[in-house]
Amino acid sequence: MTNFFIDDIETGWDGRIYMRSVPGKLDVLELTQPLPCGNGMIPVGFRWNGASSGIFAKVLILNFPKWKHPIATCRHDWRCEKATSKEQRAFADKRFRVDVGKGGTKWEQVKGFSGVRIGAMFGVGSDY
Repeated sequence: MTNFFIDDIETGWDGRIYMRSVPGKLDVLELTQPLPCGNGMIPVGFRWNGASSGIFAKVLILNFPKWKHPIATCRHDWRCEKATSKEQRAFADKRFRVDVGKGGTKWEQVKGFSGVRIGAMFGVGSDY
């Protein structure tokens, strides 16, 4: 059974994300190859909008680098879409922090994690 709410199993994965832009949607990317997530895969064709910084995009020190972490943002958006509980949403946010840490700075981890937790309080990125 596929479980997206466990640590990512990346055995056999080359560590790359394969994606393309979406015509007419400047802030949206689309997977062109499956991406590991939990013990399953995010399917080809999944679309996501990177990090939604909202008002923080206007404050240089608080702004999260929207497209620097496409693997982290793709997995996070997928998990948020699939989450059916606050616990699953919290797991998605914690894994986002881990993914941002792969190539990101501690400050990016803090900003990103803070942003997604604030978003969770307002139901952003979830349907529960």
